[in-house]
Amino acid sequence: MRIITIAIAATLLTTSGAALAQTATEARCIVLSNVFAKEGKDANAQKLAEVSLYFYLGRVGPQASAAQLKALLDQQARTITDANAGALMGECVKNVQAKLKLLSDVAGLAQPAARPPAKPEGR
Repeated sequence: MRIITIAIAATLLTTSGAALAQTATEARCIVLSNVFAKEGKDANAQKLAEVSLYFYLGRVGPQASAAQLKALLDQQARTITDANAGALMGECVKNVQAKLKLLSDVAGLAQPAARPPAKPEGR
């Protein structure tokens, strides 16, 4: 019984660590997307940043409190510099594009097979 308890505790610790790392990445992408959506020079880049912002906001779990989220956003904002902002935003966008491609692939698989057009009666 004690071994099971230790195993469960270890699993929870590793899971929460992975979730925290994922949340930190998402928080950084929220900060970056917000900045690029507001201050981007290209309209297409601004739109992509806006889409990324909504994507990453949607990944914030309901269990996160406002204080936790603010602390995480502030912490991640400190890791962003003018020198690394573009590369980091590129990684955020790459993740969003990968999910969009996955969705597109799934949608393509879900479509029924094409049928030949029906021929009108009497012809």
